[in-house]
Amino acid sequence: MKGNKEDFSCIAVDMGAGSIRVMLATLGEEGLSLEEIHRFSNEISIQDGRDTWDIDLIRKEILAGISMAMERSEPPPLSVGVDAWGVDFVLLDRNGDLVDTPVAYRDKRTEGMQEQWSKLMPEFETFSRTGINFYIFNSLFQLLSLKDSKVLQRSSKILFIPSYINYLLSGKAANELSISSTSQLLAVESGTWDDEILEKLNLDKRKLGEVVQAGAILGPVLRKELGQNQMQCVAVCGHDTACVVAAIPVENPNYAFISAGTWCIVGIESPRPLISQEALQLGITNERTYGSGYRSLKNIVGLWLLQGLKKQFSTEISFAQMEEMVQEDDPVSQVIDPDDPGFYNPDNMKEAFDNYFDKTGQPRPEKLSDYIRCAYDSLCFSFRYHMEELEKLSRKPIEVLHLVGGGSQSDYLCQRIASICERKVISGPVEGAAMGNVIIQGIALGKIKNLQEGRKLVQKSCRVKRYHPGALPQGAEKRYRKYLKLNT
Repeated sequence: MKGNKEDFSCIAVDMGAGSIRVMLATLGEEGLSLEEIHRFSNEISIQDGRDTWDIDLIRKEILAGISMAMERSEPPPLSVGVDAWGVDFVLLDRNGDLVDTPVAYRDKRTEGMQEQWSKLMPEFETFSRTGINFYIFNSLFQLLSLKDSKVLQRSSKILFIPSYINYLLSGKAANELSISSTSQLLAVESGTWDDEILEKLNLDKRKLGEVVQAGAILGPVLRKELGQNQMQCVAVCGHDTACVVAAIPVENPNYAFISAGTWCIVGIESPRPLISQEALQLGITNERTYGSGYRSLKNIVGLWLLQGLKKQFSTEISFAQMEEMVQEDDPVSQVIDPDDPGFYNPDNMKEAFDNYFDKTGQPRPEKLSDYIRCAYDSLCFSFRYHMEELEKLSRKPIEVLHLVGGGSQSDYLCQRIASICERKVISGPVEGAAMGNVIIQGIALGKIKNLQEGRKLVQKSCRVKRYHPGALPQGAEKRYRKYLKLNT
């Protein structure tokens, strides 16, 4: 701490695509502590045939959670920050009211949009201008599907999800840099909106508004239902993964991170974006991080695979039980490529696996445990492959893997990654996004000196566990070679 013995309390709103939490944080001489005050489910709902977010429920529950945190906190919280998933946005009219229910990134409106965009601008030019790779859910494709639509014409502001919550709290409409960078609309070097891309979308730049740096103080919280208070609304890294990276307790600078959740993200921190034909083909995307750097990373369909199998086989089975089923290292021959489009949003995950096995000439597994092991190991093969490619592109060795997010709680997964990737793994913090959120608030208000000090606080305050490579699982190297063939 910055020589300030007085405790500092703040509120972190951590929005996930599956659940949203309001956390109360206290920073003091003993380190950083987090208390979950309120959690509620956040699920995609079908409205008029579209995948949408229940933004009214989200708004109501977040405000209720903030109110509860304010009542619980001693001393009173000085600030609040919001982080969320990327790419999704809300459309507001001139009065600041919603023009339409926000549509979720899994909606099918983006189908065919990448092909349509390629007629407007070559792929490599788009990549080199934005640093962002081509994913079906990108904001670019969502907005292209709305080009010249009445709903877009009626819109006065476009705010990404966390920026919208900031707007509700402070009245300040501003999109933060890291969440803006997920859109494929932002110029990679300048951090301002790319004029040529917006012109091809026929989109008025004023609708996207100002891009602010993470740590900007937007102003006091003005909501009447929260009463009179001294809280400031801080634009933390709006993208949850950027918050996660801010909280990584770095020991060795030659590291990569794996954020393991519904999506898995393999990446490195880099002072410059990795832009080349090789990076484009590999699927590397360059999002902004806290400060002036980049997160050069690969998005991979992650524990979504296990969630889908769990749902298909038995909702009674827990994830812990699923891992117990694969503790015995029985030989399994099957491998999948998690990047295959069939795994993105299937109606039936087991059928998606079976269809993949059929088209790649592999036998279907005989039991659930084989599907589970195939999913876990294929993820580990994907981590290893993309880590090795990031080493080549960045010309920087990777000696340590930091595993963060919900998957870091799994001893099985952590050890499997260490052995298959042949690197030391450091797991934790589990609450990486909330901790990064808090650290950035602390820096903004002068309670934490800088990011390095914030990361030391995380190391001091959290359970961090280390895993060392063991013997390769039976047949793993052969199956990794099979993965490489399927992936190329």
